[in-house]
Amino acid sequence: MKSREESSITVAEPQKRGYVYIIGAGPGDPELLTIKAERVLHTADVILYDDLVSIELVALFDALKIYTGKRKDCHHFEQDAINAEIIHHALQGKTVCRLKGGDPFIFGRGGEEIDVLRQHGIGYEIIPGITAAHGASAYTEIPLTMRKVSSSVAFCTGHPVNKIQVPDADTLVYYMVASTVHDVLDAVAAKGRSEGTMVAIVQNATRYNQKVVTGTLGELRKSEKAVYSPALLIVGETINQFVRENWFSKKQKVLVMGGDCAMYGSDAYLVVHFPCKPVEGAESIGESPLLSVHHGLQDEIPDLDFIDEVYFSSTACVRDFKEHYQNMPQGIRVTAADQEIYAEYRKLLSV
Repeated sequence: MKSREESSITVAEPQKRGYVYIIGAGPGDPELLTIKAERVLHTADVILYDDLVSIELVALFDALKIYTGKRKDCHHFEQDAINAEIIHHALQGKTVCRLKGGDPFIFGRGGEEIDVLRQHGIGYEIIPGITAAHGASAYTEIPLTMRKVSSSVAFCTGHPVNKIQVPDADTLVYYMVASTVHDVLDAVAAKGRSEGTMVAIVQNATRYNQKVVTGTLGELRKSEKAVYSPALLIVGETINQFVRENWFSKKQKVLVMGGDCAMYGSDAYLVVHFPCKPVEGAESIGESPLLSVHHGLQDEIPDLDFIDEVYFSSTACVRDFKEHYQNMPQGIRVTAADQEIYAEYRKLLSV
């Protein structure tokens, strides 16, 4: 039987540590987020999200949001700083979601982040995402494998530590090629692929502004056209399946200024949101916690060259549009929630 003294002794529990989820957000289209990832993100105390994660997606969740903005030549955080930020919040007992474009374990540096979590004894889970190669394949109708055409596929980086690899596979997919596309093409040619080998460059895969350039290896090696990030390169004969008028290109791209609009709910439309306000709860180390359109990256402002229609939900959104675009390009259809809003558009923007 315990004595009174023994009964009164309590053992202090160590401070509860948080839990970290390393989550793949998919290649760009916010609807490609997995069901499990969405459920977990709704439980997050802190979300650290990368540059290539859709701002529309981030805005869906109530949490402290930290923009880590990793992109070549304009990194917001270095990897060590991101690791430190994850650890800082986890040691405070918080649920931390590290939200990464594509899949965390395919050129996503997810392995480096879990190494740090292991070192600090912090629990974690990895939730895979649709990688850019899969998204680009589906949204361009370029199969990565195909019976009698391609029985093997290899994923490679366009930014290797040493030299560019050219595996012996029927289809090759190179990630992150915006600044190295000619180096990659030269390496592929040097490995023995013929000048007539088919090549596709996919920029902004699965997004409203997806752009596809196709040609032979010889043609694209000579091309001087700029390639913009994010971009991947596909090499192989399955590219012959590509057609300009595919299921994705046929969608009407609608820029919705402000709130949602039920009239664009069908799959015939691809809606691009311009919220006209900062992401609530967002913050950033060392600078203002605003929408990515205010992060200084020009391509974060929706590109009207890819837009078929603009919808205004308020007069304030008309003024916001004018601030960012100055005028409405010809050929774009304009709709509004009511006559007053349309009159404001006619006053400020109609040519």
